[in-house]
Amino acid sequence: MKDVSNAWKNYSLFSDLLEIYKEEEKDFNNYVSELCTKYSVILFGSRARKDNKIYSDYDILVIGNERPPLPPTDAIDVHFVKVSLIDSEIKDFNTIVIDAFYEGIILCDTLNIYEKAKNMVIERIRGLKRIKDSWEKKYELNRRTLVTVKFIYI
Repeated sequence: MKDVSNAWKNYSLFSDLLEIYKEEEKDFNNYVSELCTKYSVILFGSRARKDNKIYSDYDILVIGNERPPLPPTDAIDVHFVKVSLIDSEIKDFNTIVIDAFYEGIILCDTLNIYEKAKNMVIERIRGLKRIKDSWEKKYELNRRTLVTVKFIYI
């Protein structure tokens, strides 16, 4: 009888968590709808790659002229870049911006900047290799010396 009781508790906890995650998804969709009235928004990270867990946060790059309102839940991780700085962020290899355009899913492009910025990112990463948590490029200085340069998240 003890096993049945514990199984019920585990099921209850699981269904409660599932409800929380469904509510977070609803909050996310409502928040993005609000943002899309004046920003360009890109979903990136595990949810864009489709390798997320149910409890993974929502990473979004928000591009606009002014800071967006705070998200309704801490399950949404907002990374903001002013539209006037997007070119320099790509040139300076801001890894969040690079990753968002490289692996992200455009949710809305209200400012019509996505195609130009995506093309800039493709040019910027030419010759680089994406590895787990950074980008790298290998240079052969001579037959005995191989140098690896890594761009990491800071």
